[in-house]
Amino acid sequence: MNKFLKFKLMWTMGALAIAFSSAATADDAWQQKAGVGAYASDTQDWAAIEAAAREEGQVVIYSVSSRIAKLVDGFQEEYGIEIIGHDMPSDLQIEKLRREHNAGVHAVDVLFNAEAPLLLNEALPNGLVWNFVPSGLDDDLSAEEMKPFLIQRHSSRVVYYNPELNPDGAPIDSLWDLTNAEWTGRTLLPSPLEDGLSANFIQTVLQNSDEMAAAYEREYGEPITYSEDVLETVAESAVISEPNASMEWLYRFLANEPVFMSSTTKIFKNVGDVKQDNPPLGITTFSKMRKNKPGVYAAQPIYDLDPVFGVSYPTALVMADMAPHPNAAKLLIRYMMEEEGFTPWNEPGDFAARSSLEAKQMEDFNLPRFTDLKLWPIDPEEIYYTKYGFLALYLELS
Repeated sequence: MNKFLKFKLMWTMGALAIAFSSAATADDAWQQKAGVGAYASDTQDWAAIEAAAREEGQVVIYSVSSRIAKLVDGFQEEYGIEIIGHDMPSDLQIEKLRREHNAGVHAVDVLFNAEAPLLLNEALPNGLVWNFVPSGLDDDLSAEEMKPFLIQRHSSRVVYYNPELNPDGAPIDSLWDLTNAEWTGRTLLPSPLEDGLSANFIQTVLQNSDEMAAAYEREYGEPITYSEDVLETVAESAVISEPNASMEWLYRFLANEPVFMSSTTKIFKNVGDVKQDNPPLGITTFSKMRKNKPGVYAAQPIYDLDPVFGVSYPTALVMADMAPHPNAAKLLIRYMMEEEGFTPWNEPGDFAARSSLEAKQMEDFNLPRFTDLKLWPIDPEEIYYTKYGFLALYLELS
């Protein structure tokens, strides 16, 4: 290597080291100013936080829910602070934040995010986001709802049918019915290859193979048998030692030609349309019931589905690292945990994490408590570390 190239390489390495050191110093200074991480305090001076937030003037949020727009006027009226909301899928939020962070761009303050596996295993440990829990919530949330991240609500993906066109009740009573010929091409869901929550639903079914095997016997009156393609897939796999009922369900389900749609709302509308002759079933978000409209849409979940009603997941509020408006971020997080700020999500199927708010929901909507529903909660660790294996299996069985 000639002297010029050697000097240039050493200069570049030195410049990078200085840049990384400067970035780390700036991040530490921001953490101290924002009062997060090692600088988090047991006491929160909300008068000072609110005054500083008003000075900041705005707060930017990446939101998994378009209903964030319904908070804009109320928050502005209450605090004189503008909410700039960006409706964005949870996995894309984290990818966008990662790219911006790597480029030294810090444009967002809060993430309203339902992709727990990515939050827990990437965003939090890599310092892309910080957990912030407003004071006064200890008696209204479980420890698991405050750490490792603050949970605002519990949601789920469930199977919907059209009750107006099925006056005798739900046309199926088991997840295995979705593999029967009657429902060929008539089950709608977001593609698990494109929608993280849909993938989480399928992965969670795969993680409960014993329950799926028992449900098969209840449905068909005999122990499960495996298709040749499933046996062949297992035989050729370096990581799967034996077939199970969930693999067989996935194989039969995919062979039954489900229809993939990009929007959970479109799925709801296609199921609930009362002016059709042969309504499909749909795997969509529990809270879509709010969109029912007499004479237009009629859809509801199948509550007594065997072996499970649906798959549940938390929706979290976290502060972005290097948030340009950290005090406004804190104020918005607190607001969204309060009754007024929860209003856009105070709908059947969206269960408030705060027990006091959930108690009011039970009275208003005549629904059981969230923990009393027959739901399989996602396992963020298991889903994250088996994601690539799941995708390989999914493609192999397709």
